[in-house]
Amino acid sequence: MAEPGRRLVLGGAAALGSALALGGTAAAGRAVAADDAGPPPRPLALTHATLVAAPGVEPPQPGMTIVIRAGRIAAVGRSAELPAPPDARLMDLRGKYVIPGLIDSRTDGDSSDFPPVRRGVTTFAGPAGAPLDGAPALRPESVAVRDAATARQAVLRAADGGAAFVRVHPRLSREAYLAVADEAGRRQLPYAGHCPDAVPLAEASDAGQRIVEHLHALLPAASTREEEIRRSLARIAVGADPYRDWLRQIHRLEWTAVRSYYPDRADRLLDRLAANGTRITPALAAHGDPRGADAAYLRGIHEHRLHLVAELHRRGVPVLAGSAQGRDLHDELEQLADGAGLGAAAALRAATVEPARALGLAGTAGTVAPGRAADLVVLAPGADPLRDVKAVRRIDAVVVRGRLFESGPTRTASRCPPR
Repeated sequence: MAEPGRRLVLGGAAALGSALALGGTAAAGRAVAADDAGPPPRPLALTHATLVAAPGVEPPQPGMTIVIRAGRIAAVGRSAELPAPPDARLMDLRGKYVIPGLIDSRTDGDSSDFPPVRRGVTTFAGPAGAPLDGAPALRPESVAVRDAATARQAVLRAADGGAAFVRVHPRLSREAYLAVADEAGRRQLPYAGHCPDAVPLAEASDAGQRIVEHLHALLPAASTREEEIRRSLARIAVGADPYRDWLRQIHRLEWTAVRSYYPDRADRLLDRLAANGTRITPALAAHGDPRGADAAYLRGIHEHRLHLVAELHRRGVPVLAGSAQGRDLHDELEQLADGAGLGAAAALRAATVEPARALGLAGTAGTVAPGRAADLVVLAPGADPLRDVKAVRRIDAVVVRGRLFESGPTRTASRCPPR
C-alpha cells in the first residue's frame, strides 16, 4: 500500500457519507472524489477468495468470486461456478480474505482528517455543519446556542446549508436540545453526536437521537448517585481551555459514577435504548492511555467503559465503531473485540453491517452482495478477521467504488461541494 501519513485518491464518485439516515430519515451529505477520476474503471474479478460478506451475520465462504463492474458488485458466487468476464482484470486471491469496506461512525471532524483509504475505511458518517453547543462552547468551531429560538435558527441554517445532519455537543442546554430535536424532526433532518450534560440519556433516546457518541452520559445514568452527579454537571465552569477544563471535571464525575454503579439501573436503561433503536458509538480509543497523577482512576473509568460496552452488546443495543478525530479505526476495533470482549466478528460488524443500517446505507454499503457499491478490503494470506480482529491491519488492497488501490504513489483526496 501507499506510504504512511498520506491519503489515496478516492476514485470516481466515491461518496463518503453520501447519505445519513437516523431513524429512517435520509439526508444528502458530501462526497470526496479524485481530481483526476477519469473514465469508469475496468471490470474487476476477484477470484478464489475467502469472503466475509456480512461480518457477524454470515459465516465466511471460501473459494468465492466477486465480479465488479461500473463501481458496483455485479455478481458473487463460487469460483468453480461463476466465470470471470472476458474483459475483466483478474486477481487470484487464494488464501486471502475479502471483507466489506469499513465504515467510520464518528460524526466529529470532516474529510480533511479522514483516515486514509489504505486503512480500509471507505465510508464515514459525515460531515455535518458546525456542532451546536452551549455558551461558552467547548470547541472554537462550534455554534454557541443560548436558547430554544437560536437552536431552531441553527437547525434551519444547517438544513439550508445542505448538512447531512445536525451535530449536538455536550454543553447544549436542555431547552435548546429539545428545540433541536423538535425542529430537526420537522425538517426530517437527523441529529447525532454527544448527549448533552443537561439531558439524561434516556430522555435523549426517547426524543429520537439515534446515534450517541461516547459513554459520558451512560455512566451517571447507571449510578445510584445520578441526581447528585447531574447537579454537579450543571455547575461545571470552563476557563481558557474549555474542552480540557470540561473533560477534567467530567472524569471526576465519571469516577463517582463508577463507584456507585448499579446493574439493575443499567439494565433498565439499556433495555430502553434497545427498544428505541438508539445506537452507541463508544469511541473507546479516543481517550488513549491515562497518564499522570490521575492515571489510577482514569484506568478504572476505562475498565468500566469496557464493561458497559459488553453490557450494551449483551442487552441488544447496537454498538458502532468510530475513530477519534480521524485516528486509526483499527484501535477501536481492537478495543471492542479484545478489551470489551465482544470478539472479532461483533467488532467487525460494528464497522460494517451495523453502521450501514444506522446511516441508511444498508442497500449500498456494509455487506458484499450484488448491487452493493464495490467497496472492499482484501486482507493478506491467512489474515482471518473473524479469528483475530488485528488481521484487519494486514491489508493487501482496497477497492473503492470499483477502483483498485494496491501499491504505488500516494495521491490526496479532494472535497466536492454538497450534493
